[in-house]
Amino acid sequence: MSARIENWQDIKELVLMSIGTNKGSWWANPNFGSELWLLKQTGKVDGQTAGTLRRMILEATSWLVTDGLVQKIDCQTERTGKNQILYNVIIQQPNRENIFIKEVWNAL
Repeated sequence: MSARIENWQDIKELVLMSIGTNKGSWWANPNFGSELWLLKQTGKVDGQTAGTLRRMILEATSWLVTDGLVQKIDCQTERTGKNQILYNVIIQQPNRENIFIKEVWNAL
């Protein structure tokens, strides 16, 4: 069965919810969400943090591909400050058009 989303704004919301929800904190599905809160616990950004952030974002949003809501998700990360990482999430819709989400993650 193929899932169908009428409003692609919903996909943006699902992506942002998946990234912004602490994994294990949602009663309906303990696997939903990201582990970005673990990065916040360290309170610092080093040379590996951008790669770790990218991996965590892709892991948190992978269910959207598995469930057939999107064709593909990719993420680019870049350290932009002492405690800040810019991330771009690229969502490929089934019609192969892309949706972009640009956000900043702060370690503090």
